[in-house]
Amino acid sequence: MPPFGKVLVSNRGEIAVRVMKAIKEMGMKVVAVYSEADKYAVHVKYADEAYYIGPSPSIESYLNIQRIVDAAEKAHADAVHPGYGFLSERADFAEAVEKAGMTFIGPSSEVINRVKSKLDGKRVAKEAGTPIAPGSDGPVGSLDEALKLAEKIGYPVMVKAAYGGGGIGITRADNADQLMDIWERNKRLAKEAFGRPDLYIEKAAVRPRHIETQLIGDKYGSYVVAFERECTIQRRNQKLIEEAPSPALTWEKRQEFIDASVRFGKRIGYFALGTMEFAYSDVTKDLYFLELNKRLQVEHGITELITGIDLVKLQIRLVAGEHLPFTQEELKIRGHAIEYRINAEDPLNNFTGSSGYVTYYKEPNGPNVRLDSGIERGSWVPPFYDSLVAKLMVYGENRARAIETGRRALRDLKIGGIKTTIPLYKLIMDDEDYQTGNFTTAYIADKSELFVKKLKEKEMLKTALAASVYNRGLMRGNTRTQEEGNAKPKSAWKTYGVQAQANARVMW
Repeated sequence: MPPFGKVLVSNRGEIAVRVMKAIKEMGMKVVAVYSEADKYAVHVKYADEAYYIGPSPSIESYLNIQRIVDAAEKAHADAVHPGYGFLSERADFAEAVEKAGMTFIGPSSEVINRVKSKLDGKRVAKEAGTPIAPGSDGPVGSLDEALKLAEKIGYPVMVKAAYGGGGIGITRADNADQLMDIWERNKRLAKEAFGRPDLYIEKAAVRPRHIETQLIGDKYGSYVVAFERECTIQRRNQKLIEEAPSPALTWEKRQEFIDASVRFGKRIGYFALGTMEFAYSDVTKDLYFLELNKRLQVEHGITELITGIDLVKLQIRLVAGEHLPFTQEELKIRGHAIEYRINAEDPLNNFTGSSGYVTYYKEPNGPNVRLDSGIERGSWVPPFYDSLVAKLMVYGENRARAIETGRRALRDLKIGGIKTTIPLYKLIMDDEDYQTGNFTTAYIADKSELFVKKLKEKEMLKTALAASVYNRGLMRGNTRTQEEGNAKPKSAWKTYGVQAQANARVMW
């Protein structure tokens, strides 16, 4: 018996499609919502029903609580799944869904309110005995106070927006001059992005990695952790490549992460899915709690690949009141998985967003490859939302085999009409430091000059090949004159040979 009859997914793109597939497999009807920019989007076509919720800007559509709740009521939905981003961690949205008599597929508004900000998270972590970085216990009121605190705990320090998320509003300061330079700028950014200018400071880890754990809990106090995900490959504090398990952890250290996560979950009575994010130092072996994400995580798929659990289906069943179907001892790590976030961005131009129509699209296939996508040929990638258009995931019996599969899948994935991060990922897979697991959160920044140089060389080669193809007449229309028509036809073998040398596939 399905937990619900009909579920509305209040999201868009690849995550909406991913969640909808799980809902359909469970025997439930699925409802989509869409903005003006998304009226022909893949998630709209895939749903059983779809409702318009407003103009393209997210503040008027995907962030408009009343319009989404109205659509759910009109569709007679029993539950609402928020996906990730947008309203997924907003207590007021969860409360509005609950007041309308529907189930919010995530922690309840009451639980969400227990950790409203990153500072709330640090407080709970301290109470639960989960390790936290030395730093301020609350918002830092002034620059003078920030300078005194930084001097006390020692540089480098991280300056963070208390109500931030998605890697926005986080800056490292290596000395007092840098702290003075970024303080007011970060306050303005926090105010613009999150409506609150509050900042706090904490000690930066030495050669930090970003490692997170998958916390799972039911409504009856049972918890497990479906191990960890390595999220260290980032640009501007936003993840690009994730993998599971982390190549940096021993089983003993992994158990520390698991224990710290369970203590936190128990402290606030958490249930459903949550992601505990940590900074981890390869040098000191210290781990520091960063924040709790109270939702399904973007990179949940790689955990599914190494554990065999469908996390979306499990999330729905737990929210519906079912018990956890397994214990920590029953969970096993099988092999290794890597995820590549396929963003509509130009790595050659400082990851500037790239919107437009998808003119060519070919998905990779074969063993151990999974693609969660929100686009197809002809799709419009609008400039109004997050740049993520698809997630490519690969699996191998070990990390080396997963990298091999990733190389092949990245070559096979073709997207035309927009710039994407695919060319950058190909370079990373060939990089010795990545292959040996020797990286920190500064990996992309440290190697950006090298990667940009190599990407420019590849772009120049594409331009030269295009010019060569054009000059040979292979890209021109059929404009033969009468004289040419009477001339001796060209050798088909020669034509085939020229085309083989300039195969169109190298253009992507």
